[in-house]
Amino acid sequence: MAFGTTGAGTITKEQTLHSIRRLPVAASTTITKGNICEPDAGADLIVSPTSRTAEVAHYVALETADNSSGADGAIHVAVAVAGHFVTVIADGAIRPGTQVVISGSTAGQAIAYVASSHAKNQVVGIYWGKEGGTIAKGGSTPYLESFTDAADFSPADAADGDVIEVQLVD
Repeated sequence: MAFGTTGAGTITKEQTLHSIRRLPVAASTTITKGNICEPDAGADLIVSPTSRTAEVAHYVALETADNSSGADGAIHVAVAVAGHFVTVIADGAIRPGTQVVISGSTAGQAIAYVASSHAKNQVVGIYWGKEGGTIAKGGSTPYLESFTDAADFSPADAADGDVIEVQLVD
């Protein structure tokens, strides 16, 4: 059995009281697994834009949904909802325990909340740790694989491009 890392768009802690939802996708929209999403004016999901919409619910896509040639609601996508611990992509440095908002430069990714730059009603969730699991492969038979750092989702500072665990909030 080989070790593997966890990709964006994966629920990391199952909460039996928080079921996933399937929501309609906006017309001409492709949502990639792991994108942070939100409803547009017509209540169809879009990838959260870099303009950081305030006072909307945020979700994380658990699968890729390609509605690039469809009408509003032609397909649905499975999403994690508030209360879920789910993986997304960081678009910059984030310290554990910090609230996160949508990136201002990469749609659907997360950055650290900064009170002087962001509104409280733009917060998506709380960052708890990043994907660990750096793997070393033995140089001789039987070529064993082993972890060379902490464990999955260690409470370490995240950097741009890291897969991070976020607890989604209302």
